[in-house]
Amino acid sequence: MAKLSGLSVSTVSRVINNKPHVSEAKRQRVQEAMDALGYSPLQAARQMRGSGSGNVAVVVPTITNNFFAHLVDSIERTCSKYAYRTLIIQTYGERAGEEEALNLLRMQHADGAILCAIENQWELIRKFTQYGRLVACNEYNEDHEISMICGRQYEGFQKATEYLLGKGHQRIAYCTGAKALVLQPKGLNIDSDRYRGFIETLSKAGKSADPDQMFTRIHTMEDGKRVMKKILNLSLQERPDAVIAGSDEVAAGMVIEGLANGIRIPEDIAILGVDDQPLASCIQIPLTTIRQPIAQEGEYAAKEMIRQLRDGAEDTIRKELDLELVIRQSA
Repeated sequence: MAKLSGLSVSTVSRVINNKPHVSEAKRQRVQEAMDALGYSPLQAARQMRGSGSGNVAVVVPTITNNFFAHLVDSIERTCSKYAYRTLIIQTYGERAGEEEALNLLRMQHADGAILCAIENQWELIRKFTQYGRLVACNEYNEDHEISMICGRQYEGFQKATEYLLGKGHQRIAYCTGAKALVLQPKGLNIDSDRYRGFIETLSKAGKSADPDQMFTRIHTMEDGKRVMKKILNLSLQERPDAVIAGSDEVAAGMVIEGLANGIRIPEDIAILGVDDQPLASCIQIPLTTIRQPIAQEGEYAAKEMIRQLRDGAEDTIRKELDLELVIRQSA
């Protein structure tokens, strides 16, 4: 391409990537060379990058979860603007599935991977940086050599708990998709930061969480229904009067099951979701929820990956986005 147009490789690259400071005459020469060789912008961009695949792996637990579906959509839309394709890999929450996805870098089927949920220890994940670029999205990472894009989970759950306490709720149950409740130093683990924001806010108000009302491995609408059934089997004195449901899908299941059993929401039990998925405003009792900036997270993660791949950038970033409490009827 550079030889045919009589221009430098860097100038050809700037034209292909639509960079400024290139004269119209030079742009025309590059376009004529591309037409003569039958190159598409994607093919040319890949050649300018070298022998890269032009693919970015996007690794999620499951695409059927609305949160990850919207996150992937944002990542894919952004990558396509820069002539990169995305390979969507579902791990189903399994370490082996994540390692298999990372092996796409080793086999040169992908130039980089955006990890939207971390299953393995960083010691293993870090080894794959020799084969391609990694960006953590919607995840914390303790390795400052890998860029991270996420929401400020501690502050978001702190804000939600303060809101429920301010409404006079005394016994607040808590749901999480994590396999167990763990506490780590702030900024190392998303599930830990959420839980820490919850329990430390309770503690400041002179309250504590009831271990019997902490529900783990809760992911789906059906899980939410099961949690509500367990709550309804408690005596009135033992029942929580509010729940942080962990996701909007779980919250929706709890609302459906509660209404089916004559529970008034939020008068008897307030239910607070997480994510602000489209269903949050569509169900019978619209959800009060912690809104995550999903589209922004995906866009920032994709742009960071493209920056590293296209520009050969060696520096990393750590970008945290604010979570917003959206007040509706359920709490």
